[in-house]
Amino acid sequence: MAEVGMKNVVAQEQAGKPTLHASPQLGAWLQAVGGSLAFTTYQSGRLFLLSPADDGQTLALERILGSAMGLAVGADYLWVANQQQIWRFADTGPRELGGRHYDAVYLPRQGYLLGGCDAHDILADVQFLGRRHELLFVNTRFSCIAALDAHYNFRPVWRPGFISALAPEDRCHLNGMGQRDGELAFATLCGRYDTAMGWREMKSGGGCVVDVPSGETLCSGLSMPHSPRWHDGKLWLLNSGDGDLGYVDAAGRFNSVYQCPGFARGLCFVDGYAVVGLSKLRPNTFASGLNIKERLESQNIRETCGLLVIDPRSGKSVHWLTLEGPVTELYDVAFLPGTTKPYTPGFSEPDLHRALFRLPETEFAVSLSECRRGSERMPGHIQQRCYMPLVFRGLEGIVNRGEGRNMAVAAIPLRLILD
Repeated sequence: MAEVGMKNVVAQEQAGKPTLHASPQLGAWLQAVGGSLAFTTYQSGRLFLLSPADDGQTLALERILGSAMGLAVGADYLWVANQQQIWRFADTGPRELGGRHYDAVYLPRQGYLLGGCDAHDILADVQFLGRRHELLFVNTRFSCIAALDAHYNFRPVWRPGFISALAPEDRCHLNGMGQRDGELAFATLCGRYDTAMGWREMKSGGGCVVDVPSGETLCSGLSMPHSPRWHDGKLWLLNSGDGDLGYVDAAGRFNSVYQCPGFARGLCFVDGYAVVGLSKLRPNTFASGLNIKERLESQNIRETCGLLVIDPRSGKSVHWLTLEGPVTELYDVAFLPGTTKPYTPGFSEPDLHRALFRLPETEFAVSLSECRRGSERMPGHIQQRCYMPLVFRGLEGIVNRGEGRNMAVAAIPLRLILD
């Protein structure tokens, strides 16, 4: 488990910046689909916002949030889980900052301190058993799905039928959940065990995806499955221990569509394409026995950390992003529809937090002109350090082998520019 809290934030600030490589048309694709991507990096504690530049290049904004995990996106919010906390970032609307226009500026507005729950996937504005929940999260350590609570650490709403008691023991490594038509519908877990860390006994082949309302197993024999998503009439998921993107058919069989060059975790669908997060395997005994490790080694495929945009109809990757340096794992990825110029200060830049206000419409007259002037008067070094996204230069050298299933990347570093 990654370090959490301020210890992790300080460690990641000292670790330096990652190097990012983008496929030549990634920015143009984001512009064409009319949105941006957000993704989290788990052990390196980062949130990235990936967006298109006006000239078709790709922009990125990086913020350190501390063991960033699950994401949930709405019309005017972005929820981010970081194992022991969950934060709601509100879209305060379009802004001119540091001489640049942003169509969405996300500021932290609400936070929940969960304690040692090891929060993974999250779902916002979702129904379950006739009740609407502002947010549900997978409470991996207590083997349940839980709701936020203003008084208690959490309020459990569902657990697998074989779990006899809620205990901080991570018995089955319940990690993912998905919705269907606004209702909590699916959950992924790594093993049907009711003992402390019991799932580790059979990481390869012991996992399953469960229909939450009925408790029935929809597909078994999976290897550390993650990220169940309902799309186009099918249940899609990542069979992470094998490195596969695929779907579950009516007979309960998992059908692989694409084999990834890494531990696949984090999935969203954008305009018919699957965006998949990739992680490198951990340099310890955790990956031993996983098919993904044996496959990559036997085929001499380099482990990759980054994103793949996959066309599930053809089974080929069409765009990609790789990360090198202190970032070796991703957890979740989400699409921000209608937002092509996102920005957030995260928890940094107190001057910006003090200067930006958004108030509801009421009978009271409001004048925020002084606040706007205060933002414009910010010292130049703060604007340079905070407002300018990272810029990717296009990278040639993507090679698809074996009908698009494997990826090799030319090792040409991209320069990160903080203007």
